[in-house]
Amino acid sequence: MYPHQRPPTLGVVAALAYVLAALAPYVLLEVDTSVLEVYYAAGIAGPNLLSLFALVAVVLFAAGRQARTEPDLVAGVTLVLGLVLLAVTALWAVSVPESVAFEAGADWFVYHRWLTTAISAVIPAAAVWYAWTLDLV
Repeated sequence: MYPHQRPPTLGVVAALAYVLAALAPYVLLEVDTSVLEVYYAAGIAGPNLLSLFALVAVVLFAAGRQARTEPDLVAGVTLVLGLVLLAVTALWAVSVPESVAFEAGADWFVYHRWLTTAISAVIPAAAVWYAWTLDLV
């Protein structure tokens, strides 16, 4: 793997990890769906909807990695997309009522929103690293 392919590869992995983290409660929790509806309805948009942004980031990072799109364009677009994703995910994380997180009954679920936010921070970090690798920063 060439050095300029490492940042977009990290971006692809981070975006896929975001999708998996966002959808994990649907698979791993055995609770009433109303709990998840309230959980994901907090804030402007929940991670289940924002997963679409992450999937777009996967396509963009992969296109930049394979040189199918101008790498500098990919670095810029994924940076903006990643920052929006991080901001909206962080807003969602602080908007979720504590009682909803504890209502699910799983210990890991209390930390799920913070883990999802941390994963979302890797996407713009990968974009900045990609721009730095391309000598754009």
